[in-house]
Amino acid sequence: MSIEKMTLVNIVGQRRDLDAALLQCAASGIFHPETIPVSPKLGDKFKKLSEDNPYADMLKRVVDILIMSGVKPAYRDYSSLSLDRENMDDFIRDFTGRLNAYPQKIGALSEEIAQQQQALIQLEHVMSLDVDFDAIFACQYLKVRFGRIPTESYEKLSFYKERPFIFQSFDHDADYHWCVYFAPSEEIDMVDNMFSSLFFERIRIPDYAHGTPSEAKAYIKQCLEDENAKKEALEKERDKLIAEHSELILQIYSKLKCISDSLKLKKYVLVMTGEDTVVETFYMTGFIPQCEEAAFKEAFGALDSVDIIYQPPEIDRRFKVPVKLKNNRFFRPYEQFVEMYGVPSYKGIDPTPFLAITYTILFGIMFGDLGQGILISIIGWIMFKWKKMNLGKIMMRIGVSSAVFGCLYGSVFGFEHVLDPVYKALFGLDEKPIEPLQPDMINIILLSAIALGVVLILSSMIFNIILNFKQKEYGKALFGQNGIAGLVFYGSVITAAVLMMMFNINILTPAFILPCVVLPILLIFLCEPLSRAIKKHKLEKPEDGIGSFILESFFECFEVVLSFVSNTVSFLRVGGFVLSHAGMMLVVFTLADMAGPVAYIPVVIIGNLFVMALEGLIAGIQVLRLEFYEMFSRFFDGDGKEYEPVTISYELNEEN
Repeated sequence: MSIEKMTLVNIVGQRRDLDAALLQCAASGIFHPETIPVSPKLGDKFKKLSEDNPYADMLKRVVDILIMSGVKPAYRDYSSLSLDRENMDDFIRDFTGRLNAYPQKIGALSEEIAQQQQALIQLEHVMSLDVDFDAIFACQYLKVRFGRIPTESYEKLSFYKERPFIFQSFDHDADYHWCVYFAPSEEIDMVDNMFSSLFFERIRIPDYAHGTPSEAKAYIKQCLEDENAKKEALEKERDKLIAEHSELILQIYSKLKCISDSLKLKKYVLVMTGEDTVVETFYMTGFIPQCEEAAFKEAFGALDSVDIIYQPPEIDRRFKVPVKLKNNRFFRPYEQFVEMYGVPSYKGIDPTPFLAITYTILFGIMFGDLGQGILISIIGWIMFKWKKMNLGKIMMRIGVSSAVFGCLYGSVFGFEHVLDPVYKALFGLDEKPIEPLQPDMINIILLSAIALGVVLILSSMIFNIILNFKQKEYGKALFGQNGIAGLVFYGSVITAAVLMMMFNINILTPAFILPCVVLPILLIFLCEPLSRAIKKHKLEKPEDGIGSFILESFFECFEVVLSFVSNTVSFLRVGGFVLSHAGMMLVVFTLADMAGPVAYIPVVIIGNLFVMALEGLIAGIQVLRLEFYEMFSRFFDGDGKEYEPVTISYELNEEN
């Protein structure tokens, strides 16, 4: 529940071991590289390396093999792989040639099979024609056309009786007549045009259809069996070839992917050159988690010329220390919400635990329903298991929170009194303890929401004070609107309001107002000059004059007071959602009663799903808004640098 401690690592070695060192950095999965600025004072002594990748083309061809073979990319230990670069290239070329031959052969067979299957379909409609195809097509003075004609057009043929053609229908259904027509050779073009206007679709009888339709059908069926057998044999031969070489291909892919990805680190490397340099030396720097120091150094043990030098992370001011959030299993999914706002600075505070706890509780309060909460958790579990969505993990947690508060509200899928026997048995209560829509309870819910908001705002201000002291920003910690001055002002006003409303005690006397209200506002007003004084900086006259400074600071203080009011009132939405959820479910059951006994259950189910989708989404967004605007903005800047270690991914993507 903190920020991972980092170590600045400098890697120095001879140029001959550079590729091996880069491979170790990438394979470790923990090295966050930094670009080293080259000082002009060094002249040409240091140079950056080109980013050419001599393995890119070979890797692309291996990826093509994996795609053609249908083999899923995965890492394989390639330490036993004896092939060097030249031998790998030869194997890839040979295997690609052998593999490419199969799609062509199988494709040609598939095309022949499709044609023969279509021919069988065509022959089915002319089976009643007991005439030899060879005799028909051998006619010298007659032309023949097989095909089909729409039923509507068939009925219009009577208008063309005087035309020189003979028409015969063999088969028909509701839409078409399968038929044949004959016409003299010299008249065939005119007859073809006539039938074309009647939407005649010609079906060509294949050349290999000899004899009667029955004989042709038997012949084609035999051809189909032979072609399917050839196709199946080729597919088995191809699959056998792939199975025999799949492990070797994956080993080559793993090796090439590791080398190729590691070479991307070259842009972070500086090489020392020059006449006075006997052996070229490379230099690179980056960050690793402090807990990985021993393992990282051990990985370079086989590289004699490479030295690993560890330093404190903030010793080199040229580099901003990257931030890796470190949280337990419950808090970890909420890191995605924090990263939406940014990441904290290295010396900052990780707000993930605070966000996780408050988000879970606030959502449960706003969307309290035992049945719907359990259903949200189940949906979240399915989303995580099926789609690996991090949001599913969050839904599992807030669903449980919703179910817990649903027990307090006594709501189960909107049924408000199902749990009354449980309250009776366990606590001796006649009904549920909280009835949101009762007039007296409405005020309690809304006041409780404001009280909760006050606690969260004060907690955020305390976090800000701790953080500023930790970063030695004493001016902000003492005099800022979210510092001690703001805390005293806000806490004093809230205390006075509570005592007045609940106990009718008025503490707003000069002895209270001056030190607890006026003085904090004055300190906030003078925050900037007081902060400079603490840092022992010279006080400078404002560019626009003293009057402009006073006017600007006055309006800033006025805005601070308004923001305290608006931020506090904003938490009314928490109580508002408690009431709106109960109100929406009341509407659902009213509609179900109006729909009658038959439609009652479907209306209740649809209504529950609608409320879950609509109100669940809105509640989730509104809680996130409260986190970002009412709490995060007080202590979290999100100006940190994200920890992005170099890793090797074996999944196929656009870069592959």
